[in-house]
Amino acid sequence: MRTQRVHPRPCRGSGARQETGFTLIEVLIAAGILLVALLGIASALPSANISLQHSGQISKAVSLAQEMIEMVKNDPFSQVSLYDGVDTRTTTTFPADYPSPPIPGDAGNFMGGTNATKWASDIAHYLPTGSGISNGYGTISVVTVATDPGGNPILRKISVTVFWTDSGRPQRVLLETLASAI
Repeated sequence: MRTQRVHPRPCRGSGARQETGFTLIEVLIAAGILLVALLGIASALPSANISLQHSGQISKAVSLAQEMIEMVKNDPFSQVSLYDGVDTRTTTTFPADYPSPPIPGDAGNFMGGTNATKWASDIAHYLPTGSGISNGYGTISVVTVATDPGGNPILRKISVTVFWTDSGRPQRVLLETLASAI
């Protein structure tokens, strides 16, 4: 048995004709839909850019706060309380290094003044690199949270805050950690 192929033929005489391509109305409707989609995307870009900039500034501030926490924790525990009240806008709040000059390689060196000066410099140079950022400064608070039976501190909470102004609004990042004498 042979299979015969049947090819469809256009209808003739019924008034139907084969069309290829798009009509003008179809093109206009497609262009309108595309325009609405592109306008939606374009309207989201400015707010996305602002959010990205703000996130970058928060990231910088967190990095600066973490930097100071690490410097404080590298000093001897008995000297950590000397950082309490540091405000980078006022150098008189910086603790003095001890001994001065420090003894190279001695783990007992207290570098409070050097650390606070470096941190103030980093804030002054690091935060203003983003647009809309100004008035950056940092503060440190140290609170004793536990003592031994003799009243000697054995646990201290270190709070490091970085402040700045972004688009005229005050911003801040606060990081806290514990330092132990044990």
